[in-house]
Amino acid sequence: MKNLIKIAGVVLSATLLFTACSSSDDDDTKPVEAIDPTVPQPGTDAQPTWTAPDISLFGGDPMTVQVALQDELLPYASNEDLMCAKLNGEVRAVSNLYESYGQIHFRLAIYGSSSEGAVTLCYYCQKLSRIFTVENWKNFDASLAPTEEGTPYVPTFFVVPIE
Repeated sequence: MKNLIKIAGVVLSATLLFTACSSSDDDDTKPVEAIDPTVPQPGTDAQPTWTAPDISLFGGDPMTVQVALQDELLPYASNEDLMCAKLNGEVRAVSNLYESYGQIHFRLAIYGSSSEGAVTLCYYCQKLSRIFTVENWKNFDASLAPTEEGTPYVPTFFVVPIE
């Protein structure tokens, strides 16, 4: 009788294990689509709550720049996008998207001093739900021209792999 109970237990355990391991979901598997590394992928970032600093806290002139998006990000640009500039991890400028003469860009008046080092740029793309960051973009310099030869600066937020 003990052997019969043991055998029944083994059979029952095997049946449960087999049932748990087999699933009709196996028939519904879809092939994994390859991700194109040359196309920016969506993220899960919520829209940030960056706020411009109180400019009365800073003396001297701001570093005023216009920043445009690189070609790979332009199709995803929208009026809900934001850009901020940080010094030492602290937000020092915030801008919405502007359009003038058919060109979209962000206008940043960055407050700080040259002793604070390099500016980090952060770009929030609403359509991709993603924040792109360029660390140490340029050293803070209030005398820097607002554009490069009349066109906005175009930092590399999205790195396209070389084939």
